[in-house]
Parts: sequence; C-alpha cells; structure tokens
Amino acid sequence: MRNLFLSAAAAVAVALPSTASAQLASPNGALPSGVSVIGGVVADLIGTNGTRLVSQLSASSLFSGSTPSSTTFTIGTQTGFTAGNLLLLGGGLSSASFRFTLYDGDTGAGNFDENDNTLLVNGATIGNWSSVSTSQTNSTGGTIGSATLGFLNNQLHTGWFTTTNLTALGTIWSALNTNLSLVYTYSDVDPGDQFLDFTQGVNSSLINVGTGPVVQPPTGNAVPEPASLALVIGGAMAMGAAARRRRKA
Repeated sequence: MRNLFLSAAAAVAVALPSTASAQLASPNGALPSGVSVIGGVVADLIGTNGTRLVSQLSASSLFSGSTPSSTTFTIGTQTGFTAGNLLLLGGGLSSASFRFTLYDGDTGAGNFDENDNTLLVNGATIGNWSSVSTSQTNSTGGTIGSATLGFLNNQLHTGWFTTTNLTALGTIWSALNTNLSLVYTYSDVDPGDQFLDFTQGVNSSLINVGTGPVVQPPTGNAVPEPASLALVIGGAMAMGAAARRRRKA
C-alpha cells in the first residue's frame, strides 16, 4: 500500500503557468496536484526512509497586519497530520522545506528589515528572511521580476526555506509527533515596525489550498503490491522446478 497517495483532503489540480520561475518549484521536485502555484504555506518533509510528506496551509488563514510589539508572533498553524501519516516517515526527518508567499516583507538588500527577521517552525530556527532566494510574481503566480534574495518592500515574493540541520529537524519532529501540527513563527529583532501580508497569492477562491498531508513513497523504492509479489515468487518457484528436472534428466 506504500505506493498509494494518502490524502487527508480533496485537492484541485492546477497547472503551473509557463512564466513561473524555477524558484517556485520545491527543492524536492514537483509538488502534488492541489498545491497552488503561490500562496499559503507549503511544507515539504522528507522522512529518514525517503518517504515524502507535503501539506499546504491556506493563505486566508495566515497573518496580515502591522507586526505586534512582541519579538515573535505566529504566522499560522498547519493541522491535519495523523499518527499514521508520520509513521510512514521512518521515525524522523532527513530534510524539511517550507514555501512562503509574502507581500511587503522589507527583508531584501537595502530594505529597513534586512537580516532582522527569522523563521521558526515548531520552535526550531529555520533561516533568515533576507537569505531566501525568491521570485516576484503577480497574484496568480506569473513571474514579473528576476530572482532575488529576500522578500522586498511593496512586492509579492515567494521562496523556499530548507534545512537539513539535525537539531532543527529533531525539534520539528518531536513537536509534530506530540501536537500533530506545524506552527510557523516570525521572529523580529526590532518588532512593531512594519506591515506584513501573508494572505496574498492563490487562495480558496481559485483553488482549495487547505490541503492536508499527502504522502508519497520513496522514489524508486516502492514496495510491490501483493499480487505482483505473488507473481515474482511463483515465477522463481517455476524456474527452480525446471532446473531440478534438468538435473534429474
């Protein structure tokens, strides 16, 4: 059964626009159908056994507004994971990638929040918002600017954070198993000084982006179906019997 996709929610397929930048693709390859081109938060997790789990949190559920005076605040929380989903990942994570779409991030070179902001997932530090390679797009994912670093002032940008840090992955995994959720947190060294909008991009009016976890088996390592396995065993037994007959003759 490992070669079947398991989905916690129905998804609507969307074609990637021909103008979409390679920056919008996951570091782990093509995303499952139903994941929007931009918008929301996409989690792309790889288990220690190579199994892949992808989920997307809808854009409309995310933070938008002036940043609070506290140094950290929650962007959004992805639920819908099950113990069964996580069991298929082999007991841990080998990598974790997270896609964000943000308007007016002000973290690009020369912007007033450059290098001031950090992403945390389940309390683990993932990366600096100024160090992420991003693409500027329109509201439906068509690229309208060249790739850059950071989420620029008064622009809509999408980019991927990725970590293979074992400490960070262990922290994410532990909280994910306990709470069956991913909590995305924004940390700012000088809080309360800007406006952020994570709700832009493709939302439920165009596609269902409240997608639950979708599990894919490791590439090239799918376990044979019982019927296929029976054929292989039967063929091996027949070959063995033929060889014995030849030796007797």
